[in-house]
Amino acid sequence: MFELNQEVKNILGRPNFMCRSIANVLIKKGWDIKEKAEDEQANVIYWMLTMYEKYGENWKEKAEEYLKSSERKEG
Repeated sequence: MFELNQEVKNILGRPNFMCRSIANVLIKKGWDIKEKAEDEQANVIYWMLTMYEKYGENWKEKAEEYLKSSERKEG
């Protein structure tokens, strides 16, 4: 588990309209995300939190690498 610091607050506070483009990439990578703003937002925030938990302060760099890769991975 991680603390509720500013980075985590930024992730949790991400507006749904800022999640669509990332959700689209995750869908192309095999994620099952419904075309509903709330579903896109929940999946993107979940994905970001797991990246943060795994990589800490380097999570954004690793997230970009994942999004840019052609590798297809679930969750």
